[in-house]
Amino acid sequence: MTGFEIIRAPGTTAEQIADIVSEHCPPIAPEHCDKLSCRECWLAWLATGEPPKEKGPSDKQTAPDEEGLHPNLVEHFRKRQQVEMEMEHILGPSPFLTKD
Repeated sequence: MTGFEIIRAPGTTAEQIADIVSEHCPPIAPEHCDKLSCRECWLAWLATGEPPKEKGPSDKQTAPDEEGLHPNLVEHFRKRQQVEMEMEHILGPSPFLTKD
């Protein structure tokens, strides 16, 4: 039975629904919930009545760039450098930042 079916069942009382929705985790949670978001757990329970399945490796893995870094990390470093340059332009050189 899915979570929706339990909540919508004619015999389910308001107190039971309040108990369910006030809990941190859905009634059926995975063993290792630290790897999943609470939203994923609740969505899986509502839709299937079971905890979410652990995800295996993605079939759509992104290849690292020429420096061996993940493209998202490269983009993060690029944006960080841009912000630092803008801050230096606005505030002047920082005595705490060292240039390579």
